[in-house]
Amino acid sequence: MDWIHFLSRANDVLTAGVGATAFALLLYLLVYNRGSYVARTFAGLLSCVVLVYLMDLLLTNIAGPAYAETLLRLQWLSIAFTPPLYLEFVRAIRLSILRDHFPSWLRPLSFGLGALIAVLALTSDLVVHSIAVSAGVYHMHPGPFFYPFAVLFAGVTLWGLRETLRARRLCYTHTARRRMAYLSIGFVAPAMGVFPYLLLSGWPAGLPSGMLQILLTLGNLAVGAMLALLAYSVAFFGALMPDRVIKHRMVRFILRGPATAIIALIAFGIGLIIEPLLGLGPYSLSLVALAAAIILAQLGIEMMKPVLDLMLYREEAAEVARVQELSQRLLTTADLRQFLENVLAAVCELLHSNGGFLAILEAGRLRWEIWCDVAMSAEEIADLPLAAVHRVGDAPFIQWDAYWIIPLRDKSGHDLLGLIGIREPDVALPLDPTLREQLDQFLAQASAALADRRLQQVVFEAFGPLLPELRDIQVRGSLMRYDEASAVGFALVQSPELPQWVHDALAHYWGGPRLTENPLLQLAIVRQAAEAYDGNVIQGLRAVLADAIERLRPDGERKLTAPEWLLYNILEMKFLRGQKVRQVALRLAVSESDLYRKQRVAIENLANILIEMEKEAQNTS
Repeated sequence: MDWIHFLSRANDVLTAGVGATAFALLLYLLVYNRGSYVARTFAGLLSCVVLVYLMDLLLTNIAGPAYAETLLRLQWLSIAFTPPLYLEFVRAIRLSILRDHFPSWLRPLSFGLGALIAVLALTSDLVVHSIAVSAGVYHMHPGPFFYPFAVLFAGVTLWGLRETLRARRLCYTHTARRRMAYLSIGFVAPAMGVFPYLLLSGWPAGLPSGMLQILLTLGNLAVGAMLALLAYSVAFFGALMPDRVIKHRMVRFILRGPATAIIALIAFGIGLIIEPLLGLGPYSLSLVALAAAIILAQLGIEMMKPVLDLMLYREEAAEVARVQELSQRLLTTADLRQFLENVLAAVCELLHSNGGFLAILEAGRLRWEIWCDVAMSAEEIADLPLAAVHRVGDAPFIQWDAYWIIPLRDKSGHDLLGLIGIREPDVALPLDPTLREQLDQFLAQASAALADRRLQQVVFEAFGPLLPELRDIQVRGSLMRYDEASAVGFALVQSPELPQWVHDALAHYWGGPRLTENPLLQLAIVRQAAEAYDGNVIQGLRAVLADAIERLRPDGERKLTAPEWLLYNILEMKFLRGQKVRQVALRLAVSESDLYRKQRVAIENLANILIEMEKEAQNTS
């Protein structure tokens, strides 16, 4: 086979692989990191990469130059919007780490310019024109607007790279600096993936065409690796969970998704190459290779799990392994039921019975849990001779109607855990020693399962109050990855003193120490609002409070005495207008004591609105 043709096929496989990788990473970020502004803007860049690589893939084995020109022009929907999306991506990083903002006019200007370039590329020859072929690769000729756009494209990319390096220097922790270094290394990957290099000068006729295929292959490998590295760094922005969980989830997703897809595509391509050499029909071997690659890749990932865990967790591998083992060994209700069903069936078979049941003792009452060909009501279960069972001593069972009632006790033999009832067993008394030994083994297994389940429930009840604290610690740690200010805002809105701080700020709304020294000044929403007032956080806090009160306003025409308007009217009249308590009470037709009670309710509602506003602000940072 011609080696140039082989390189072309390999490049087609890599093109599909990089496109699949970008698409998979796009889905990952939209599913797991959609609350992060950084992740959303990077997802926009990934969508540009996906469209360009999709068009490149469709360009293979095309019908003619007219079709190729249409596909190449459609690529400009991505190429034209890459610089604006890069600006948004850098803006999101600056908001998260540097806490500064772009001029407000830059966003509409950049996207407007991108839309103009896209329209011109699709409908005119001002950006690109006339199809050409260099070394077997289709491309367009540059128009008069292409070179200014190329300079702008390169300038935005290099400026963004400089900003990411600047952000890295401002990170405090070694981990944050390392991840920002990864982000800087992979920052140019979307630009490398979408920019049409052949428009600059075409492919020199004196160079071998095979060199172009080699460069395209190496470029695809570099873009794919850098995209994965960049997505790994972005995945930590806005993810409110421990780093180890993010790393493990991200790596397993890449292995099971993009990596498996690339392996499958390579196997498919090799199958296509080998088929004619072996005299096989089209797709006879390639489809088998595709299916085998997917199955073997999944099996390999499962077999590599211990090695992956060791690589990902390192010094905490022992603790993580213990937690994983605990999660696998825990008895759920379904696990316990299935195990007890098996024990009950084995006891019924051992004693030649045609049915039975198992009841669990909880809070001094029996609860019907498992049955085998027996229909009993809850009242019948409650009527079981529980007192007689407690007095049974060393006897293995007591007789109750047509049942043998066998107690299930803990290891000490004192605490009753439950009962097994066997209907009309067909065995002679006393039991044969061998039969008695087998019965004791089954009863011991059931008792051990019930005892472990009871102990597990005690542990869960003790562990339950810790979960909110652990969750808050994880959230604070996640917010502090790149910016400690977000963690401060989170701590403020979680504080039980928040309603009091809101009341203090409202009480001195027009000036005073309870406003100028208020902890609410550290909120992210206040810092963002302050930008409209030349960085004046006092004015920013006033604006935030006024906005929050406005969100409390009901729909429709304002009515002073309507119940649904009462909370809004109290806050607006007493604090924003500064009217006296007596005056407000008279206008709202309520007593002063009732006014104070409703005021507390209004402030609590206002505090909840501030919590939601702060969460929205942190999600866009």
